[in-house]
Amino acid sequence: MNNPSPTSRYTLRDLPLPAKLVVTAFLISVGLGYLWAMAQIHFKHASLGNPMPTTEDLVSRFSGVPWPIEPKPIPNEEEAAKQADRANAVGVQVPAVKIKTIVDTRCTWCHGPDGEKSEMPLTKYDEIAKYLMKNPENPKGHLHTVLTGSPKNWNRKSMVKAFKEKSQDWDDMTSDQRTAAGPKREAERLAMIAWVEAGAPQAQYEANAFPLPSEFQLKDLPEALNATAPPLAPATEAAEPKAADKWKEAKKRQISVEALTQSTHAHLLSFSMLWALTGLAFAFTSYSYRVRCILSPLVLVVQVVDIACWWLARLDGSGPYFAIAIVATGGIVALGLGGQITLSLFNMYEKKGKMILAMLFLIGAGLFGLTYVKVIAPQLQAEKDFVAQRAK
Repeated sequence: MNNPSPTSRYTLRDLPLPAKLVVTAFLISVGLGYLWAMAQIHFKHASLGNPMPTTEDLVSRFSGVPWPIEPKPIPNEEEAAKQADRANAVGVQVPAVKIKTIVDTRCTWCHGPDGEKSEMPLTKYDEIAKYLMKNPENPKGHLHTVLTGSPKNWNRKSMVKAFKEKSQDWDDMTSDQRTAAGPKREAERLAMIAWVEAGAPQAQYEANAFPLPSEFQLKDLPEALNATAPPLAPATEAAEPKAADKWKEAKKRQISVEALTQSTHAHLLSFSMLWALTGLAFAFTSYSYRVRCILSPLVLVVQVVDIACWWLARLDGSGPYFAIAIVATGGIVALGLGGQITLSLFNMYEKKGKMILAMLFLIGAGLFGLTYVKVIAPQLQAEKDFVAQRAK
C-alpha cells in the first residue's frame, strides 16, 4: 500500500478550532482517567505500602501462587485432616462449637449457590479464607468486620442480621420464639467471632469442632452446636495468622473467576472504544506514515494481549510467567497512550497553542506533585506503618 501524499491528507491541524477544543478536552480527560485507573490498580492489586503492584503481587493476584515459586504444599483438605488427627491424638478434650455448622447454617443462606450474594460464596474454607486477610480498613479481616458490624448496615458491611432477621427460619417463628432464640443466635455469632480471632484455624473448621475460649458463655449456645475438641495451643492461636503458608496466602489474594470475568467484560468494551478514539486521533496527525501505522493501533492491540495474560496466568506451571508479562503489557499501554495523547495534542496546534498546552502540562505536573505530597505519600506511609505495626 502506498503512503498517501502529505499534501492530500486531512490532519488534526486542519480541524476548525471548536473541533480542536473538543478533541483536546477528550484526550486530556482520557489521560486524567488513566491516572485515576493507576490509583485503582494500587488499591486492588498492590500490597500495602507499594505505589504499584510488585511482581509478587501480580503473580499472587492473577496466578494464585507465591513468587518466587516454592514447592507446592499438601492440598488444604488433606493437610487439615492430618492436623485434626494430630490434635485428636492429644487426648484432652474441652468444650467446642460446631463452627462449620454455624457457617453452613447462617452464612451460606445468602452466600451459597442460590443465595442473594452467591457472587461471594462461603461454602468452603478456601472461599472463607479470602475474607480473613487484614488491611487498614479491616485490621482483623473483612469477615471479622462484618460479623461485628451494625445490624442497621446490612449488606456487604454487616452479617449480623444473618443470625436473626436474615436467617433462613426467622420468618417462620412467632414473636415469643424469636425472643427466646435471640441469646442463642447471639452466642453463635460470638462463637464465630472467637474462631476468626483465633486465626480461623482450618483444622478445627474441617473437623467441625472449634475449642471455645474459657470465658465463653456455653449456657447460651444451642445444644445442637455443642461439641468437644482438643484445646487450641496458645502458640498456634497467636502465630496462626503470621505463620500462614505462602501458597495459602497467595491463593487468598487470587482474583476469582467471577471478578475476572466482570473486569474483562468492562475493560474490553470500554477500553476498546477509548483506545480506538485516541488511536484515530493520532492517525490524523502529520507524523510519518510508518510511525502512525505503528503507534495508532498499538495501545488497543497490547491491551487485548494484556487482558489475555490475565487469563493465561491461571494456567498451571506457566501461569506465573504470564502474570509477570502483565508488567510489560501494562507499561506499553501506559507509554503508548501517553505518546498518543501528548503527540496528538502538540501536533494539533501552531506555536501559540503549543505554548498554552505546555503551560497546562506544567500546571498539571504541579498539581500532581501537590497531590502526591498531601495525599499519596501520607497514604503510602500509613500503609507502611500498618504493616510494621502488624509485624510486631
